[in-house]
Amino acid sequence: MYRRMMTGTILATFTMAGLSGCMPEMTMEEMAQMRPERPVELDKLNAWVGTWKASGTVKMMGIDEEITLSGTSQNAWGVDRWCLLEHGEYEMGAMGKMNGLGVWTWDTKAKRFRSSWFDSMGGTGSGTAKYDEMTRTWTMNMRGKGPGGATRGKGYVRFVDDDTMEWAWQEWPAWDLLGLFKFMDMKATSTRQ
Repeated sequence: MYRRMMTGTILATFTMAGLSGCMPEMTMEEMAQMRPERPVELDKLNAWVGTWKASGTVKMMGIDEEITLSGTSQNAWGVDRWCLLEHGEYEMGAMGKMNGLGVWTWDTKAKRFRSSWFDSMGGTGSGTAKYDEMTRTWTMNMRGKGPGGATRGKGYVRFVDDDTMEWAWQEWPAWDLLGLFKFMDMKATSTRQ
C-alpha cells in the first residue's frame, strides 16, 4: 500500500513539473485583455433593483389554515454588476420570521439566468430562469434542500408595471415527479417602495 502511494506521488510530481513548463508566459496587460465583457443579458435584471414590500399567502401540506406572508426585500447589484443580490426578511405567521439571500447571474455558456437561494429556515437551492419580454414574466425552476429533504420547485414573477410584481412559488419533494404531493404554495404581490 505504501509503495503504491509513493509511486503515485512521484508520478504526479513529475507530471505536474512537466506540464508547468507548457503554460505560456503572459504579461499583465495580456491577462487583463482576456477578461470577458459583462453580458448585456444581465441588464434585464435592472427591473428588480430596489426595495420591495411583499404581501401574500402560503399554503402548506398538512396545515389547514392559510399562512399570511409579509415582508421586504432589497435587491441591489453586486460583484461589479455581474450579480443581483436579494436580501429579504419575511414574516410567515406562526412560523415566525424568515431571512433569505438570493443571487442571480447570467450563464453565458448555457445562455440562461442562474439563481441561488439560502434562508434561515434551512432552505438552499439553485436553479435557472427565463424571461419573456412580451409578458414581462420570469419563469423559474429550482432544486434544493430543506429540513424535510431534497426539493424541486417552480414559479413565476410577472411585472404588472415598473412598480408591481405578482409572483407565485410551489415546491414538492424531489422524488415526486408527478407533482402529486405539493407541500408549499405561495402567492404574493410586491410593490416598489
